[in-house]
Amino acid sequence: MIKWTVELEEYDIEYKPRVAIKAQALSDFLSEMIQPNKEEVWRVFVDGASSLSGCGVGVVIIAPPGKKIKLALRIDSQVTNNEAEYEVVLFGIRAAREVGASRIILYSNSQLITQQIKGVHEVKDDRMLKYIQLIKAQVEIFADWSIEQIPREENGEADALAKMAASLSEASTREVLHVSRLVLSTGEETFPTPEDSWMTLLIKFIVNNELPEDKARAQKIKRQAPRFVLLNNVLYMRSFQGPLLKCLPAGEVNYVLQEIHEGCCGEHPGGISLARKTMLAGFWWPTISQDSARVVRTCEGLNITQISSTARSLP
Repeated sequence: MIKWTVELEEYDIEYKPRVAIKAQALSDFLSEMIQPNKEEVWRVFVDGASSLSGCGVGVVIIAPPGKKIKLALRIDSQVTNNEAEYEVVLFGIRAAREVGASRIILYSNSQLITQQIKGVHEVKDDRMLKYIQLIKAQVEIFADWSIEQIPREENGEADALAKMAASLSEASTREVLHVSRLVLSTGEETFPTPEDSWMTLLIKFIVNNELPEDKARAQKIKRQAPRFVLLNNVLYMRSFQGPLLKCLPAGEVNYVLQEIHEGCCGEHPGGISLARKTMLAGFWWPTISQDSARVVRTCEGLNITQISSTARSLP
């Protein structure tokens, strides 16, 4: 060090002490953990497929840093190609909202759908008008959005996901990651939805302080409401010792329970254990114990130990 000091004296170098290492560690931590700018544009590629074997939709979301989120869904009802394209646009919008995007660009290879949504082509069919109204209502949450037509060659990933979902059978659906069931958005089906589920009265009371006319039900809602919170239009229940639990409508209960019970990482637990594992996964609904017991009781891989556990879990 002395030798180097003598050699460098002619250059008039000024020495300063090194800053504390903890300050550097803090700056490194902040640079690594900083969240991406939500104002950046997220790209959403969508495509739908309808065939004799079934109907499916594929969505590829590309975040500003370049990370991809791929989703494939199977539609339970037989629909036309145009309906499948509208369904995937709606699902792409909802998925983008769930991941926190505020500005999105939707890409579809369907010229008719993109032009109808933009208002260039007139929509005469009543079913298509319902889809247009649903899309306009959904995109109001975004600061900015647009939809563009692209060649089919540039939409290959979404197209492959849609065809894969359409070709899946009822039994094989649970074997593929990120594949679930989709109910038509136009309300043609009779499956339960969040709008007409057990959560409706709670949400109305939390948002608008609105209570049912029945005094007994009104008192029950008042007692239950402090345990729930509404975040980004999603209802959560406050757990006693853990994080918020997402409330599920009846239409999603079976899928979640089957995935936890017999999915790729499922261990076929008993009724009580299945209910606990579901809550540990972050989900809740009023009949979680009864539904868990039912799923275990009807499972093909049920054994004697699970039967006794299921019996104890029943009221």
